[in-house]
Amino acid sequence: MQFSVNKELLERYTTSAPRYTSYPTAIDWIADSFDPADYAQHLTNAATANTDPLSVYIHIPFCAEMCLYCGCNVVITRREDRVERYLDQLEAEFERVGATGIGIRPVHQYHWGGGTPTHLTCEQIRRVHGMFTRIFTLTPDAELAIEVDPRVTTREQLEVLTELGFNRISMGVQDFDHKVQEAAKRIQPKEITVRLVQDARELGMRSVNLDLIYGLPHQSRSLFAETVQETLALRPERVALFHYAHVPWLKKHQTAMDMDAAPSSEEKIEIFLDSVKAFQDAGYEYLGLDHFALPDDELAVALKNRTLHRNFMGYTTHTGGEMVSFGVSSISEVDGCFVQNHHAEVDYLKAIEAGELAALRGHKMSPEDCLRRDVILGLMCNGWLDKQAIETRHQIAFDEFFAEQLKALVPMQDDGLVRLHTNAIELTSIGQMFMRNVAVHFDSYFATRQGQGKTGEGTFSKTL
Repeated sequence: MQFSVNKELLERYTTSAPRYTSYPTAIDWIADSFDPADYAQHLTNAATANTDPLSVYIHIPFCAEMCLYCGCNVVITRREDRVERYLDQLEAEFERVGATGIGIRPVHQYHWGGGTPTHLTCEQIRRVHGMFTRIFTLTPDAELAIEVDPRVTTREQLEVLTELGFNRISMGVQDFDHKVQEAAKRIQPKEITVRLVQDARELGMRSVNLDLIYGLPHQSRSLFAETVQETLALRPERVALFHYAHVPWLKKHQTAMDMDAAPSSEEKIEIFLDSVKAFQDAGYEYLGLDHFALPDDELAVALKNRTLHRNFMGYTTHTGGEMVSFGVSSISEVDGCFVQNHHAEVDYLKAIEAGELAALRGHKMSPEDCLRRDVILGLMCNGWLDKQAIETRHQIAFDEFFAEQLKALVPMQDDGLVRLHTNAIELTSIGQMFMRNVAVHFDSYFATRQGQGKTGEGTFSKTL
């Protein structure tokens, strides 16, 4: 889909809103609302509730050094004893989760994130995977994905990963320009990335994803266009084009970046639009938000079939389903609940060493939460919402229940972002870019915050 957007439209809709990897978003959960016993019971319930496949996520928080743009939950260390202590407790967490019986359900999506999972040695990688296989069984067509840092990842590590069955790899590039890399404190010569992509393909990885970030110091339209062309030359199956979120009040290390040298808001929008056009001209499908995929990639096919889904790992072809997550700060979704582990490494370790699970907080979804989640995910994932399907699933009269929201979408229809059909809501090609602006109208928690005078500024990232 090709499109052009006028400046007035961009100014009107470039606001702050959630990314909706979950609904409700984590900020709306109640702190200390779940304890380890609650989580164990929900896992036990989920073990026998159905036989649907699960997703499993493992968080490996370690990095050798801090990238200044980073917004992830990371632990900076070069101490092997610290890593080993974490792995000991990760293993204990697996054993306790396994004791609930949840391992009876197969796994169709398996993902390692961080941090830098390839901070681990080959032996440690085998060890962590062994923790998983002692509890869970993979489906024959399972997706096994891992995030890697090209600067520290070796061919030997990739050989081990492919031997274990990993078939998707995601690597951070951010920008190929050396001056931008210096400003972000992440020096990554292009040759390193090229080598790792080649190694991954030679070893049989079926999919490579590259992450880019715009909004960093010293970026410009012309320079970032070069990064996009260098990315296209590698022909990754998927590309994520993230807008840098500058939140120094949450991530103090970001204060070290010279944001006076960053592109202006107007130039960032131009960079994004240029990049979207370049990827589309090169044959990539724009999935919406900030993701692209080659037309024969599973995500692009799922978008065409309106079966795309979204969870804490991003876009996925695995519609619905529950997720069991391991490690510090990780989030699970089981038995109609979200549950998050302790965010701080010390608290996570303390909880596991005390013989408990590490659950800190959670959220039990109400029937209305489930309704609004289905509406929001339908829009965010597929750009199309079947109102009749929602009515049947949730036993409501859609136009009556969401009368206020539908009224709020009329100006968006006038601006060419949505089409309001009798039995459906459809995002236009331009609306795909502003899907968060559309989805937020169905977020009752966001509406409550607005009623309290909270705009989302400083809490959520910009929509563009």
